[in-house]
Order: sequence, then C-alpha cells, then structure tokens
Amino acid sequence: MGMEYFGKAAGGLALLLLLLAGLPAQANTLQTVLRHGDIRCGVFPDDPGRSAIDESGVWRGFYVDFCRATAAALFGDADRVQYVEVDATSRFTTLQQKRSDVVMYSATWTLGREDQYQVAFPAIYLFDGQGLLVRKDSGIGKLADLDGKSVCVTENTTTHNHLLTLLARDQIHAKVLFSNGDSFFRGHCDAYTADRINLAINRAHRADAPNDYRILPELLSREPVGPMVRNDDAEWERVIRSVIHALILADDKGITQKNIDQIRSGNKDAEIRNLLGVSGDLGKRLGLPDDWAYRAIHSVGNYSEIYQRHFGPGTPVNMPQGLNQPWSRGGLLYAPLFR
Repeated sequence: MGMEYFGKAAGGLALLLLLLAGLPAQANTLQTVLRHGDIRCGVFPDDPGRSAIDESGVWRGFYVDFCRATAAALFGDADRVQYVEVDATSRFTTLQQKRSDVVMYSATWTLGREDQYQVAFPAIYLFDGQGLLVRKDSGIGKLADLDGKSVCVTENTTTHNHLLTLLARDQIHAKVLFSNGDSFFRGHCDAYTADRINLAINRAHRADAPNDYRILPELLSREPVGPMVRNDDAEWERVIRSVIHALILADDKGITQKNIDQIRSGNKDAEIRNLLGVSGDLGKRLGLPDDWAYRAIHSVGNYSEIYQRHFGPGTPVNMPQGLNQPWSRGGLLYAPLFR
C-alpha cells in the first residue's frame, strides 16, 4: 500500500470525526438522575386523587405513586422525588428545558404531541375517555342536548379540540367557555367536559353538593393517558416504561404489598422470579439493581392497589376501575413478557 492510500484513509477519518463532533450527544438521563440522588417528577398541583399536597404537607395521588414507584426502583427509597409543579402548557416545556425528568400527568398520548413537543409516551397507565358533567336537574342527557346551551372546557387540551370537532360534526350550536370547572360549579355554564376521571375528581372536591351532579354515560372519545419523557433518551424511556409495566404485571400475577415477600421467597413461576429479581438479568439490562421491581411494588403496591387507593369505592372520586384492570380480569392493561 502506498502513502496515497494512508493519506486518503487519514483524511476520511478526520472527516468522520468532524461529522461526529457536530452531532448532539446522546442524553443519559438515568446516570444524571442516579448522580443527583432523586427524580424530578412533573405533577399538577391541587388535584386531589391524582396529585396534591395533603394537610401534612405530603404529596399524594395516583400519579404521585408512579413517581414514588420510579424512585423506589432507582434508589430503594420512594421518597427521593423532587416534585415539579406543571400545568397544561408547562408539562411539555419543563421536559424541553430539562427541568423535569418525567411528567406524570393526565396527558393523552397523541402522535402530534410526540412530534410537536419532542416527547415520548413510554406506556399507558390510564385508559380514560372524554365525558360530560351536568346538574341532575339540567335536562341534559347526551351531547346533542347541548344545542343552545354553554359548555366549559380547559383550553390547550385534546378535550377542547375534540369538543369543537364534535359540535361542528353534529351541528350542535353550543357556546364554548374556557374554564377548569370552577365556572361550571358557579353556574356560569350548563355542562363541563373533560376526561371522566377528571370530572369525577372535580365533582368530588369542587362541588358544594356533589350528589347534585352526574357524569353522563355517553363516552365522547378514547383517551390513552401516560407519562411523558423527552424523546432523546431510549434508555430512560425504557426505565419508565418498565416500572409501569412491573406494577401492571404484579397486578396480573396477584402480587401485592402484603404478599410480595412470601411470593418472592417461594414462587416457582419463572416470570414472577424474573420480575422480582430472584432470577434473570432484567435489572442489569435496564441499568438498575436486580430487585428494582420488588422495590417499586413493595413501596406502592400493584396497579390496582394504586387505582383503588385514589379512585376506587370508598374514595371521594368513586370511579369503577373498568378498563383499567389487567387483561386477565377483562381490562386493557397488558405488560410485555418479563423474560
């Protein structure tokens, strides 16, 4: 080989190095989070049932428990969470500006949002749908009855856009007002539309007389709700997805906070043993300890335990679990194989 060959090779290598130098570095959120010692979790404030600070100054709620489960998986301590308060707009910008590591919020998964805000939805943790909340004596029993009436909706949401689409499609002449529900309870509009869980929470915590209101049975949309992360870190996205699926699989397998130690010590089911870190190397593949899923389940319980704690019978929200059950019990929750 002559000097001309080596000269061309060196030139090609130099060009490659220049090109690589211009590429953005791959994010490594997991290592950053582990180094900081806590997870920055975006949640909506003052949203009892989903995320709110209780009278003791402690964050509680359905989404809060997923923040806590993630912290437990990473650190063995569910309290190592830094809560970042977000709203309908800042839930996206806090991720873009790297002020949050994950947002646990009632955000509907859409392809448009993934592109517009450069986010990823690792999993679905709530199957919901748009509904209508009305006064029992309003005479409103379905969407069509809104003709000539007013309806409140939160701006900058998929609910708002879908409402406009439905009204135009069915030629329903209703006045649309922007409100988070307070205007509805003050009597400024005839109906309030949002995801059904949202409606139940508003009725439970914002209405002076919750029994005077009802959520109509008509379902206006499908709303697959999930956490959000930035779309530049596949490893971190996989960690968040795995934590949620671990809680779902535990539910499917009958593993609870109370029986997890007993099951871990004596169960022969290969998938349960992989889930709880007794066998296999799933933790290593995720960059987590072998017992990451055990830590999460032991800290907050399985999926149904979380749902029933915050939304189920006996709570002010009082919403049947419905589709939000494992597939083995007639729901839509499905975890990948843990093997």
